[in-house]
Amino acid sequence: MRVFIALELPKEVKAEISKIQQDLKKAGVQARWVQSTIVHLTLVFLGSITPDKVKPIEEIISEATGQIGPIELHLNKTGCFPDPTKARIIHLELGGELDKLNLLVAKIRKGLKKQKIWFDEKPFHPHLTLGRIRKRRNLTSAIKGVKVKKSEFIANKISLYKSTLTTTGPVYSELKQISLT
Repeated sequence: MRVFIALELPKEVKAEISKIQQDLKKAGVQARWVQSTIVHLTLVFLGSITPDKVKPIEEIISEATGQIGPIELHLNKTGCFPDPTKARIIHLELGGELDKLNLLVAKIRKGLKKQKIWFDEKPFHPHLTLGRIRKRRNLTSAIKGVKVKKSEFIANKISLYKSTLTTTGPVYSELKQISLT
């Protein structure tokens, strides 16, 4: 099964994300948009695992979260990967207690390495993916025109998700939820 570890977002933040996506569409950005109802902050992507790895992953997350507590975050501004002049991914950058968030991710990754559980080791950049651009485009002016309401929120739960890819988009099934409180 294909899995990832993510922070859940409050409904109010998802509503703001939907507004931002609409503003980007009005600005002429053509993308395959992520449904705002399933937008999340991926902390660690694990890819395909066997079912016997779920319990050890849950224990790793529980251990890491017990040392961190809730994390204050907010929406910051729109951005693009790899950059606005050659955009492939359009996203929202986050602000707030990023040091605390980075520490949480580092603790989870350390636990995974210790248990020899594979994960994607790309550097962690806290962002929320809004859409994927089919052909690289320069979106510099489009993203500058989009206003992002700060939308502060407390990240207080982490979920281990199973991701099933379908022709209509991914379907996420929560395997385990762990509180940061």
